[in-house]
Amino acid sequence: MSLDPYALCPCGSGKKLKFCCADLAGDIEKIHHMITGEQPHAALRHVEQALERLPGRASLLDLQAMLEVSLNELEKAESTVQVFLQAHPHNPSALADQALLFTKTRGGRAAVTPLQQALCQIDGNMPQRVLEAIGAVGHALLVEGHVVAAQAHLWLYTAIAGKDDRRALELLINLNRVSGLPVMLRDRLRLRDWPADATWKSTAEQTVRLTNQGRWQQAVTILDELGQKYGVDPALIYNRSVLGGWLGDEKSLVAGLHVFAQLEVPYDVAVEAEAIAQLLDAEQKDPTIESVSRSYEIHDIDLLEDLFHKDRRVELYAGAEEFQTGDGPPPQKTYLLLDCAAPQSGVEITRAEIPSVLGFLGLYGRQTDRSERLVLHTHRGEQFDGTVAILTEVGGTELGDLVSEGVTGHTTASQEALSWRWHFPRDTPPARRRELLAEERTEAILERWPNVARAALNGKSPRDAASDQKLNIPLAAAVLILEQGANNFAHADAIARLRQSLDLPLPDKITPGDAMGDSLPLVRVPRLEMADVSDDDLVQLYRRAMVASAGGAIAVVATEVVRRPSLADKIPFDEAYQQLIAVEPDPARALELIQQVRVRAEQAGETVAPWDIAELELYLAEGNVDGVKKILGEIDQRHGNNAEVSAAVYQLLYEAGVLQPEDISSLPTAAKEPTQMAEMADGPAEPARIWTPGDDAPATGKKSKIWTPS
Repeated sequence: MSLDPYALCPCGSGKKLKFCCADLAGDIEKIHHMITGEQPHAALRHVEQALERLPGRASLLDLQAMLEVSLNELEKAESTVQVFLQAHPHNPSALADQALLFTKTRGGRAAVTPLQQALCQIDGNMPQRVLEAIGAVGHALLVEGHVVAAQAHLWLYTAIAGKDDRRALELLINLNRVSGLPVMLRDRLRLRDWPADATWKSTAEQTVRLTNQGRWQQAVTILDELGQKYGVDPALIYNRSVLGGWLGDEKSLVAGLHVFAQLEVPYDVAVEAEAIAQLLDAEQKDPTIESVSRSYEIHDIDLLEDLFHKDRRVELYAGAEEFQTGDGPPPQKTYLLLDCAAPQSGVEITRAEIPSVLGFLGLYGRQTDRSERLVLHTHRGEQFDGTVAILTEVGGTELGDLVSEGVTGHTTASQEALSWRWHFPRDTPPARRRELLAEERTEAILERWPNVARAALNGKSPRDAASDQKLNIPLAAAVLILEQGANNFAHADAIARLRQSLDLPLPDKITPGDAMGDSLPLVRVPRLEMADVSDDDLVQLYRRAMVASAGGAIAVVATEVVRRPSLADKIPFDEAYQQLIAVEPDPARALELIQQVRVRAEQAGETVAPWDIAELELYLAEGNVDGVKKILGEIDQRHGNNAEVSAAVYQLLYEAGVLQPEDISSLPTAAKEPTQMAEMADGPAEPARIWTPGDDAPATGKKSKIWTPS
């Protein structure tokens, strides 16, 4: 396909190729064909030859820099970019090439500055290289963990690129699926309206056009001048802070939001701003608990194994690969170390009888340069001494001296207060498990979490901070963070009781206003009077909640969506039901939803296979053996000859550990006996974590030539 002469010229002028570098059209077309034909090295050689004939031409320098960066020839790219900038210092494509280079050599935050300079040089159409740089910088910021700045750049890319290019939006959706990332950091951080009666409003409104164009640094300059002239104003403080965050300056974002939250602003707004500041404040260090690895000598490995076999405080654990390190093989066997003997049955088990996992034991045989050893992985919390005492007692005379100890990680005291590591007997009924887990979650929220000191509360615990009026907003923000984390929206009653115990106001219901679908923070959506929300606003809220993977918002919005026939042509009901089922924490209620949509499908003459598969997935997730056997029989009866359904069933069974790869051949009538499922759903093996700055960035797949993941 021939190069479009009316496409934007790669020189960065913003003009069409036909009316700009027309004399280079032949060379550019050849280079274009080589790139699209996956011949980047040949394309680069052609560019270099063209530059020998026509040195300093912006179009050729841009193509050369782009190809060198994409081929990871970074030293050459550095030289090319310098030549480009010296010859064309105000060229937006030259500055964008520098930003692209910086994402590879200096990181996303460093790349923000040349990208801002590039955006400020644009007068008319945006050069393709600048658009690519916006996406690349957003991706680099995301990988580095600068969530607010990454989102801002990726939303800017999405707005400019339009509906045909969904790469940035897909990356945002992947980001928002990261476990533990609070809804407040998944939602778009929007600027506040300027006060109508401010004498400086006309000047401030100049920033609206600049921010829409991505020229955030120019907007910051205006706001800084207004702040120096007119002093503290909530809108100035907030918008300046947010723009700083978009530019990758988390310190200015956090500092500004802390100040803003103490000003005369609506309570909800203040609490949400303070919550975001607490989540991003790297200076606030909560007390932590070490995760440690302790290595012990073994006198006789066979006798030690025999002791483990006889003591019900030790149970074999099929997870040796989890303890493999880079410097050696995994352990021969792994065990759970429990705080009490595991009951024979869990049919009528009480919370007091459930064993807690104190640690994991790795048993290593003799190696060339090491003798047999036992490694204990545990936390150095309140139970640490007891854990060591039980291990010493269980190991008896066969457990030797401690030979080494190392710190393998840290968890905050608040996270530890919200976590527990239960080990249910295999026959514990799923309903009983859910009941006990809910009770434990409630106790963690009401009894343990309020007594742990927090840096955001000046080192006080929430219980102590409740009597300090100055800490009212920070305390309410801490509770909001707790509410939004780890699916705690499903424990609304416990959170409400917590607020009452801390003398915090309960959130009011919200009456819908005008055009609130695009502006209401997602954390407030569960409080909406949904029946009064317009169809248009409901559609917007649904789409926003979907992009943000906001479980609480999805639950209430999708529930209202499926009640409205008027929305059938805007939101597929099947999709809305899928979302409802996915976020529903109560399996019984999820089963009701599956049956509702199955009836809808039958009435419409559609296949019920997706809902049969959803029911199977539900039973597998909760370890309901009887339920699995029942739905497998129904699937066989209804879809026995459907190869696609059979493949989906086997995939689920394989992922659940019920089947081995060699079992996957064809769907049998009754399937294999799912004996391994009872090992699932023993409560959080890890703390119910809240994302914090410094957490690992989400995996985003392999990179393409410029910036996008696969």
